[in-house]
Amino acid sequence: MISVNSILRLKCNHVNFEKVTVKNFFGVSIDSRKIRKGFLFFAIKGENADGHDFIAGVFKKGATAAVVNQSWYSKNKNKFKGYAFAVVKDTSVSLGELAKIHLKKFSIPVLFVGGSNGKTTTKDLIAAVLSRGYKVLKNDGNLNNHLGLPLTVLELDSYHNICVLEAGSNHFGEIEYLCKIGNPGFGIVTNIGREHLEFFKNINGVAKEEFTLFDYLKKTGGKCFLNLDDEYIRKYSSDNKPLNSFSYSYNFKSDVKAKFIKYSDKFEPVIEIRYGSDKISAGIKTFGKHSVFNALAAAAVGLHFGISLKEIKYALENFKQASSKRMEAVKYRGILIINDSYNSNPDSVKLGLETLKEYKSSNSVHLVIADMLELGRSSKKEHYGIGKLIKNMKFDNLYTFGGESKNIFTGAKGIKNNFYFENKENLSELLTANVKEGDVIYFKGSRGMKLEEVIEKFTNGFII
Repeated sequence: MISVNSILRLKCNHVNFEKVTVKNFFGVSIDSRKIRKGFLFFAIKGENADGHDFIAGVFKKGATAAVVNQSWYSKNKNKFKGYAFAVVKDTSVSLGELAKIHLKKFSIPVLFVGGSNGKTTTKDLIAAVLSRGYKVLKNDGNLNNHLGLPLTVLELDSYHNICVLEAGSNHFGEIEYLCKIGNPGFGIVTNIGREHLEFFKNINGVAKEEFTLFDYLKKTGGKCFLNLDDEYIRKYSSDNKPLNSFSYSYNFKSDVKAKFIKYSDKFEPVIEIRYGSDKISAGIKTFGKHSVFNALAAAAVGLHFGISLKEIKYALENFKQASSKRMEAVKYRGILIINDSYNSNPDSVKLGLETLKEYKSSNSVHLVIADMLELGRSSKKEHYGIGKLIKNMKFDNLYTFGGESKNIFTGAKGIKNNFYFENKENLSELLTANVKEGDVIYFKGSRGMKLEEVIEKFTNGFII
């Protein structure tokens, strides 16, 4: 619960708050559909909707008060006499300020999870491992931006004793802003890859933004969890000594070491983790090579916070991806369908393809690849490069969809079955005609491409 006193500490014009008789709000929401009696409503103006348009409805539902922009209140105050408002310059900024005020009431570890690939799964795995010894608060799904992160912080109460927050960014300065809200004492950057190049220009720009988290921790005396298998993170560590850190790796000297053992028949990896003289082997209930790194990151965090290897093994082997159906492998009529279509960039596509090659299926593998979004001027080159990679890795069956993915189709020319589609209906029809029992279908594309619609058509809604 959020105390009314916390909102009174916001620098704003408090209207009719003397009429608020309760000490706490039962919850905070920016979604009018989720408002209940006793809630505080933040009216956020977004790209598709303006929360201010729903003020009347949220008060009818029993909201105690609303935080609104000054521009809206000046025009509408006479319509809402007697209601409690916190009138601010920018409700989005004030949401972060309230989260910062609320967080100061607690003295618990706060861990930020950043990086180019695997943030959400790594965050969920870390939370699963830490839950073997702690009461963990974490973001739901990928609510990792300037709205999702503070809303998560506002859920913090006396029940929790550790907080794990995914911190996302696609513009310079966003990680720094989130750090000022969440004040992490611990941080992990999963890796540095070619993400959001439309805004970061190149991989060095990506590294600059992601390492803002480590810069913040270095300045405040916090601890950095270092993935030494990533060349950019190794260089950061080398260039910033001494650094308060705890490291993990498959290939380099580190505090926590691991090695890959095998994949299960559902592409779920089994790894060995070593810490000091102790070691375990553990299966990971998520798909692919990505999981090898995500699980080791979670194990390293758990070990640092006192979770035993035995408990870590239990957490990894009983993990259930709560955030979405990302990296899910399921059987449908004897066909293994791998849905890795929640997010996509050149590095995550490469990891997925490497997983498929390492598995060495004796049946046919069908690649369904859609656009990688937000690559800016690099888009044509990066998509063409994926096509060349698919050809060089000797895959035989490629189905591409989306305007940018025509460059993948072009780059892969010469492979046995190379198809390009302008609509999902035709794509799913050809899959139905070509795929046989025992085959594997791998779906990969950015979230905005909605490849789950192809899966739904192919399986007649059986999976989605």
